[in-house]
Amino acid sequence: MKSVLNNAGQHWNHTLFWQALSPRSGKIPGVLEKKIIADFDSVAASKESFKAAALGQFGSSWAWLVLSGNGKLAVTATANGSNPLATGEGTAILGLDVWEHSYYLDFRNRRADYVSNFLHLLANYDFGEEQLTKA
Repeated sequence: MKSVLNNAGQHWNHTLFWQALSPRSGKIPGVLEKKIIADFDSVAASKESFKAAALGQFGSSWAWLVLSGNGKLAVTATANGSNPLATGEGTAILGLDVWEHSYYLDFRNRRADYVSNFLHLLANYDFGEEQLTKA
């Protein structure tokens, strides 16, 4: 049963992850930006929190921006095939695959550079705003 849950979780995680990537990343749209500032005090603080979650995980894992049950944005991380849906931590707004296979060819062992690249150049914040408004 555990292998079924891990595989189903990885499918769900990657489905969201592919949509969370865009070659036109950069500006965070208004609704999402206002929510980030309200809940983290600044966009920079939210990115630092996300980066810390991504770097704080050992081994195979994911970092997530979620809308938690209390209505506030939060950052979390999960291991292996788990995700915020499975752990009850909230609705995933954006997710980043931080398994080594996702960044090793381009970044070698520089996970921090990979995470920064995602946050500043590849994150599909328009998709994130869509997820927020659907939640």
